Amino acid sequence: MKKQKVLFFLPQMAGGGAEKVTINIMKLLDKKYFEVYLVTLSDKGPAMANVPKDIHIHILDVKKTLFSFFKLRKKITEINPDIVFSSLFRGNIALVVALTWSKLKPYIILRSPNSPKLLIANNELSRIMKYLIEFTYTKCDQIIAQTPEMREEIINFHGINPDKIKVLLNPIDQQDIDNKTVNSVSPYDSENINVIAAGRLHHQKGFDILIESFAHVITKNPNFKLFIIGEDVSGERISLEQKVKDLNLENHITFLGYQSNPYPYFKFADVYVLSSRWEGLPNTVLESLYLNTPVISTKCIPFLSKLIHDGDNGYLVEVEDIHGLSNVILKTKEIKRIFSSTVDSKKELNEIFTN
Repeated sequence: MKKQKVLFFLPQMAGGGAEKVTINIMKLLDKKYFEVYLVTLSDKGPAMANVPKDIHIHILDVKKTLFSFFKLRKKITEINPDIVFSSLFRGNIALVVALTWSKLKPYIILRSPNSPKLLIANNELSRIMKYLIEFTYTKCDQIIAQTPEMREEIINFHGINPDKIKVLLNPIDQQDIDNKTVNSVSPYDSENINVIAAGRLHHQKGFDILIESFAHVITKNPNFKLFIIGEDVSGERISLEQKVKDLNLENHITFLGYQSNPYPYFKFADVYVLSSRWEGLPNTVLESLYLNTPVISTKCIPFLSKLIHDGDNGYLVEVEDIHGLSNVILKTKEIKRIFSSTVDSKKELNEIFTN
């Protein structure tokens, strides 16, 4: 049986969720049936180290996605893939534009990286971008929504045919997590109550809210320590560190920067906290639950209520609720740590790509 060629387009190799999910999909595709190619603008970025060695990598050597159309079209023509895949809005646009006047007609799969409803509510989606997203969705063959709720939002906010949209929960690489936590030791002082948070340092992730809530936590219990993992992609670290100083929390909050292996931090933490204002489907929550670490999260997407059950494996609070967040963080030791099995999306994933 001839293998199908699948071309993944990732403009940047940053350490974000979309990059992680895309690489996980590349890893989990059955190589008996698929030959996998990665096309990116540059080989610079922390995600590059996670790309498997059996993936064919092509570098366009372009600085911005906007300038990649012609080189991308040329590379697609050279590879002649059966399927093309993209997982970021700008990448989706570049891919569809590159194929618009191409003689090749590969099967186009586009993944939605965020909730349309919440992007619009938070003024993160301009009219032009909304139009361009809808243009790409009309041109592609299949759209992947991260949750059933996101599927409904794509239908309602972008007017897309429901038959074109499939739901695929973000696949996590369980083997990689196991390998990176086996024989690992705790990075924490066991005398403290250790809280971990992770994500790019951006307004979306609500670290400012988490820091303010932690000030209230410390007044009730000074044994709490907060550790924040994440790249400073938007220059927000300076303002966050200043907030920590203003609240006299230097001895209680530590910024760890990007970590190539965050899993020991997740595994040995007393609780993982997601303080986001909006999300698609946060990988860090799925990974923490897989490691049997309790999760406290904002209700940034409805689907989290299916994963997190108050008092059993974590707590849910309203978005930007500083006092609500501090109150449940203080309940960390009361969480029962009752966990359900993690969803394995590998079978669904391979079915989606077997068009």
